[in-house]
Amino acid sequence: MNNTLASSHLVSLNSNGNLHESISNSQLEKPTLRQKQAIAQIYVEQAWIYFQDRNWRDAIAACKNALYLNSQNADAYKIFGNILKIKGKKAEALGLYAKALEINPNSATIYANLGSFHADQQNWQQALDYYQQAVIIDPAFAGAYRSLARIWEELGESDQALECLCQAVNLEPAKFSATEYFDFGDRLYREGKLKEASIFYIQGVKLNPQGKAQLVKLVKILEELGEWQQAVIFYHQLISLSKVESATGNLAITKPIKHLLSKANSATQLSAQRNVPKNTQTKHQVATAALEAISSSDTTAKLGDKSAQPQQSLSAVPQLNSASSWNDLGNSYAQKQQWLKAISCYREAVELAPDLSKTHRNLAKAYYKIDKKDQAIISWYEACNLEPDGVKSQDHFSLARQLVKLKQVDKAVACLRHALKLDPNFAQAEAALGKLLKYQGK
Repeated sequence: MNNTLASSHLVSLNSNGNLHESISNSQLEKPTLRQKQAIAQIYVEQAWIYFQDRNWRDAIAACKNALYLNSQNADAYKIFGNILKIKGKKAEALGLYAKALEINPNSATIYANLGSFHADQQNWQQALDYYQQAVIIDPAFAGAYRSLARIWEELGESDQALECLCQAVNLEPAKFSATEYFDFGDRLYREGKLKEASIFYIQGVKLNPQGKAQLVKLVKILEELGEWQQAVIFYHQLISLSKVESATGNLAITKPIKHLLSKANSATQLSAQRNVPKNTQTKHQVATAALEAISSSDTTAKLGDKSAQPQQSLSAVPQLNSASSWNDLGNSYAQKQQWLKAISCYREAVELAPDLSKTHRNLAKAYYKIDKKDQAIISWYEACNLEPDGVKSQDHFSLARQLVKLKQVDKAVACLRHALKLDPNFAQAEAALGKLLKYQGK
């Protein structure tokens, strides 16, 4: 154990049990430069704690101790300057800020402190310059972006102010509550600033994922922006929320969207549901509003439909069911070549109605578009198996060959049986079926 300590006052017990100085100062090692810098940093941390507690006297003492040990500690000058600014000693504060920048010219926080200094004096342009320098040095400095938003607003540049505020929100979203996000998002929406409104609504939904009315509004905003992928994500969240509430409430149905839309016998009924005030909407009515929000005028166009049919809104289609709605929304994405979004919708439709052959066909096409050939083959098989008479015998045979490559022997056998049913004289199909049955031991 090293008994030599870097201390100016070492005490121990003498033979009588009393305290006395056991080693003289001349015997102690003096701290090295590196040790002094480390100790100075501890004083800086102490100063910051005192500063946060508004204990100016002790904070100043800690800064002086830090600077005594390390005169090149920029943080000590910065905190000292902050205290003097608060105490109204503006000139002295500026001098300390200047000294801090001299030591560390790339400190974003020092530039931000200078920005705050000039903002307090309503020197908006100078404050703007310092805050902008802060975010140039540190692009993740959320506090500087919030300050920039205030300065731009003072200068009458509302667009610039909003841009900086959105940047701050993305960097540090926990500064506001869900209610504040939704309220400000509503204001932006009324002003026609949809992109910015979506940013605030998304953060609000993250903080309050149970807010159904807000989810509906967010989906509507994203649909208007053409942000289809995000719209689908939040629509799924809304449906999941409805499913959870349905299970919790011991309801007889597990598909609230399907239950609601099966009752939609006329466009008049849908219109009446849309007119229900927000605070009295049921979960089914909220879900319907969400469906209508993301179903723009092109959502009913069918993939591969060569006829130039006029496009219409899903909400205008009578006898609408949830599976076909998802299929139609998938078709809308497919028209836009948004294949991943289309697949998400088609899969939802298949979950709700596994016997909808057209959705399996659409899903197969979408999988092919993103080069997911294995999934495409399986989806195409499901479509053909549901409506075997609508497929040529040669197509059944070709599909069987693809399924064999995937080691889906049972499915391949089913395809070959369909082929022979359509064409009993199909020799290749008969031979292939015999080989597969022998392979299966049948």
